[in-house]
Amino acid sequence: MKTKYGIIGVCLILLLSVFSFSGCHRSTTISTSTRSTTLTTTQNVPTIIVSDAYNLIQNNPGNTNFIIIDVRTADEFNAGHIAGAINIDYESTQFSTDAGKLDKNKQYLLYCATGIRGAAATQIMLGLGFHDVQNLAGGITAWIQAGYPIAMPTTITSITVATTTATTVITPSSNGLQLTLSVNTTTFSQGESLQINVSEYNTISTTNNVPAENNWGNSGLALGPCKNIFVQPFGILLFQGRFTAQNISQATALEIYPRVPCPLFIRQVTGYLFLPDSINAAVLPGGDVSAPTAMSGEVTITGIFTQGTQSHPLDPGIYTIVAGDEWGAFEFLYVNVE
Repeated sequence: MKTKYGIIGVCLILLLSVFSFSGCHRSTTISTSTRSTTLTTTQNVPTIIVSDAYNLIQNNPGNTNFIIIDVRTADEFNAGHIAGAINIDYESTQFSTDAGKLDKNKQYLLYCATGIRGAAATQIMLGLGFHDVQNLAGGITAWIQAGYPIAMPTTITSITVATTTATTVITPSSNGLQLTLSVNTTTFSQGESLQINVSEYNTISTTNNVPAENNWGNSGLALGPCKNIFVQPFGILLFQGRFTAQNISQATALEIYPRVPCPLFIRQVTGYLFLPDSINAAVLPGGDVSAPTAMSGEVTITGIFTQGTQSHPLDPGIYTIVAGDEWGAFEFLYVNVE
């Protein structure tokens, strides 16, 4: 009897040991799976701490191969952002499409509010084939807490008129510059003059050496009858009708300058050495920062030219003004002729 009960006891011990081992094994598997998923979605991306990110930005002024991307919403971006950043909203359904249009061989620094959206956006860009993408640990919150500066929002002057409201639009670019387009009015009478102003401003608080790229977003951009031969790295175009970036290529620009013979000209400008927080820059090669050139221009339009130097007033209707620079930045404003 003792032997019988002894055998039963041994069997029970062995059986309990199997159940115990199986339970531990299941627990380990679940824990490992959950931890792996967490790392993949929020942490397992290249990350850079705030101090290193600041040094990286300071060491790359004017470097067009280094791009800062703010992946927060437009409202968050406009409330204050890292100078020189461009805004691509991670929460937008267009994020992958918009990000995918960027050069995959350039270096990118991404940030959001606290680092979570930035990590997810970094993961998406890596999946799209980008080679050098880093997420700012702690986002712009950590940046501000460390005492580093942010660019405050730009004030947009607005009035309420017909189909358009803005008289000034500003676009930041990845090289620390921002293109500004403005008009003196959005509604004027036939025969009256329209004044258009365009400028390039250095948002960086240090000297900004920006190489010329000649990456004009639209052909024919100029501040005179001869296209793209002046030292200013920007120009404007005028179109009859309302157009956007999606269909502007289908439109034909109006002649706002008299037709004159333009000389064949090879543009020798290699870059612009912008002064800190300024529209003034020395044009390279040979430019002198002690005698810089203002990167701004003004055009007054009273009519369009149809035959040589003969002009006539603008017809009533909506017109689209396009400003662009040689780094691919674009701006649109709309005016109404009564």
